[in-house]
Amino acid sequence: MNPKSGSFIVDLRLTRHMTLVACLTAEKDILSTIYFQILDNHLRTFDKANSDLARKFINATMTVFLSIANSPQFAPTAKKFHYQFNLRDFSRIVENMMLS
Repeated sequence: MNPKSGSFIVDLRLTRHMTLVACLTAEKDILSTIYFQILDNHLRTFDKANSDLARKFINATMTVFLSIANSPQFAPTAKKFHYQFNLRDFSRIVENMMLS
C-alpha cells in the first residue's frame, strides 16, 4: 500500500481478514486516578514529605504529556514519523520515578 507506487486497491478477499480498531487517549481524570494510585502506593513507604509529592508528579507529567500529544507541532508527518506519543511514554515516566 505504498502511496507512491504499487496498487491502491486492496482485494476484498484480503480485507475480510482485517479489523480496524481505534482507541482514544483516556481522559485526564482517568489517567490521574490510575497513575496516582500506582505512584502513591509506592511512595507510602517513604517519608510524609515524599509521599505527598505523588499528586504533584502526576499532574505535572499529565500536563506535559497532554500538551505534547495534542500539539499539532508534534504530530507525526512523513519526515517526522517517530513523533508517536502515547501512554507508554506516560507510564515510563511513572516507572522511572518509582525506580529512582
